[in-house]
Amino acid sequence: MTVLVRSAALSGLDKLAAHLRLDLPALLQRFDLPAQALREPDLPVSYQAFINLLEHCAHAGRCPDLGLRLAQMQGIGVLGPVAVLLRHAATVGDALALASRYLFVHSPALRLATQAVPGRAQEVDLVFALDGAALTPRPQVMALSLGIICQGLAALTDGRAQPVQVALPHAPVAQPAAYRQSYGCAVVFGAAAAAVRLAQADLQLVLTENDPQVKALALGYLEQLAGSARAPVSSQVRGLVRNLLAAGRAGQGDIARALSMHLRTLQRRLQDEGTTFAQLVDEVRRTQFEALAAMPGGPSLTQIAHILGYAEASVLSRSCRRWFGAAPSSVQRAARDAAA
Repeated sequence: MTVLVRSAALSGLDKLAAHLRLDLPALLQRFDLPAQALREPDLPVSYQAFINLLEHCAHAGRCPDLGLRLAQMQGIGVLGPVAVLLRHAATVGDALALASRYLFVHSPALRLATQAVPGRAQEVDLVFALDGAALTPRPQVMALSLGIICQGLAALTDGRAQPVQVALPHAPVAQPAAYRQSYGCAVVFGAAAAAVRLAQADLQLVLTENDPQVKALALGYLEQLAGSARAPVSSQVRGLVRNLLAAGRAGQGDIARALSMHLRTLQRRLQDEGTTFAQLVDEVRRTQFEALAAMPGGPSLTQIAHILGYAEASVLSRSCRRWFGAAPSSVQRAARDAAA
């Protein structure tokens, strides 16, 4: 099944492509994206095609910081009606909770969750993920997405909410200084998950444009717009498992609590969708292993085992042989050779 995103995701790319002397109309055709996507922001288009287009433009235009540049051009406005709702939330914490609930209107693949930082009670992580079995996140779209989060926090608070740190799940493809300048904070690469770290106190900041009446109107509109398009429970579980594996908090009970759902209800809903909790965890682990194994200069196999929530590297070895019929080291070597 094709994962979709609003065509507003392309906003600003025409100007950036012209600056880089790229023929964007021809590239849209090459990646099977409709030309009207540049003019109509609410047209559903293939998210993977958009991701691949960004990577191609960055390579062909010799612009490794393309995602960072595009984030500066788009800002929170790229989210359309969701941005209206967020601007009129009461506090930063309220806006993040609303974003987590309604980002699927922009794309059902988007996941945003607020998590405590182990050992750092004064800080909180905004963990971002792209969910979808057929979706392969790549560096430019991750840089773009986290840039929009940072831009959004600054816009909503007139610069009062400042990220403490940004974590990216890949090696830098542009100069590290470009990431630091764009995000305005320290950046960690090769992390277990993509995240923007904030001071816990920033969640209580009152938003500049806070208007309860406009918020209520935006909520009503989004509820009508959403209809039955809410993400399946299995997709929500995948996103939560991906974010919580490394912290050791991805058991069925943990996920049920995160969804405010009784454990038996969660099991029944997953059964209705033709899957089980164990199958979803296994899918997430396999997908994450493939991404981490292919990462040049990425984590060791022992570190990967920890990121995937395995107690020992030997358990990863057994899983890898079941998935690929080969040892983890062989799969990692082949993946890195293919990515070189």
